[in-house]
Amino acid sequence: MSGIIEYSLVNAHKDFGVLPFSKVDGLIFAQLAYLDFDNFVPDKKWFARGIAFSKISEQEGFDTLFPLERTARKNLMLFNSLAYGKRYKKVKINYHENVFDPEKAIQFSATTFFLPDGNACVAFRGTDSTITGWRENFDMLYNDTVPAQLLSVKYLNKVASKIKGKITVVGHSKGGNLAIYSSVMCSPKTKEKIIEVQSFDSPGFTEDFVTSQEYLQMEGKIVKFVPEESMIGMLLSNTDSYRIVKSEGEGIHQHDPFLWLVENDDFVTGEKIHTSAKLVTNTFKEWMGNYNLEQRELFVDSIFDIIEATNAQKAESFIEWSEYLWDNTSVFFDTIKDLDPEIRSFLLKFLGNIFPSAKDTLLTTPKKIIKSTFDKIKSKRNDDNANSPD
Repeated sequence: MSGIIEYSLVNAHKDFGVLPFSKVDGLIFAQLAYLDFDNFVPDKKWFARGIAFSKISEQEGFDTLFPLERTARKNLMLFNSLAYGKRYKKVKINYHENVFDPEKAIQFSATTFFLPDGNACVAFRGTDSTITGWRENFDMLYNDTVPAQLLSVKYLNKVASKIKGKITVVGHSKGGNLAIYSSVMCSPKTKEKIIEVQSFDSPGFTEDFVTSQEYLQMEGKIVKFVPEESMIGMLLSNTDSYRIVKSEGEGIHQHDPFLWLVENDDFVTGEKIHTSAKLVTNTFKEWMGNYNLEQRELFVDSIFDIIEATNAQKAESFIEWSEYLWDNTSVFFDTIKDLDPEIRSFLLKFLGNIFPSAKDTLLTTPKKIIKSTFDKIKSKRNDDNANSPD
């Protein structure tokens, strides 16, 4: 058993005629959508020819392709494994689009990979770990559509109008949500070109969406993958139609595509969704059943008001923020004390399940605050006694 990097290396000598485009290839391109192609891929005129992996690696400033420090090494290894092997040598990258607007809570990016047979893989970028990206995920709790979903439909229709071949649409995390949404809501002509939609540990949709006529028409082409301890992929999940994958990671780290296990040309099948993941799903379903859209919006606003209030370190990512939570503990509890008790309870439960570091902080902090308070009182009394006249 191995991962996507090993898969790309082992099969580097097999072109797509020998080993057809697989689900693992789909995850590889979904992961590549996280790279910063802005300065490398022709995108402005939408008629320029694409660029090969090897040509990108020869360009000045190549290291800027990997902006996220925590995944830069693995992304570099993956990219290099694709750049010089026979399998991916003739793949061309084109039609890169990137929109980021913190004020409007928009984080959208997509890239198209053209295969040697004339078919294409459209890959939507997932949540890039920025707080802006996560805000848009949470907006799905009370909005039928978010800006990135609308942009994904326009992008897919535009790409489909430019090519003659068939299309596989892929995405990891929010990218998988965009892959499904765009495929369901695109034009009839675009739908005819879609071979398959591959969603990797992606948040779901409302009950109304998955029971709509548009969704049901595309359902047979949608394949959803989730790891055994899926947290993100089980959010807003209104369908049991998914395939479970084994991962080397634990908890939230199972969301990382580099940790998904591969054997031969397919993913290793997992056994079942773990209790911890079901708890998150059931908590969300229970909460959404008890609150209307206006109350959900208030809850989301409250979460991000708290994040802003407790973000003294100016962390850009949600995970970074959770790791700094201890440094801002007193501010955190002071900020949430006036929240509705049910919303406060849900928030603590959510953070505890999603982020292990936050869970440790939230479980131990109250005791530490109490002990610290008593120590301060005791110290002040000792100082008063020492300074008092006999």
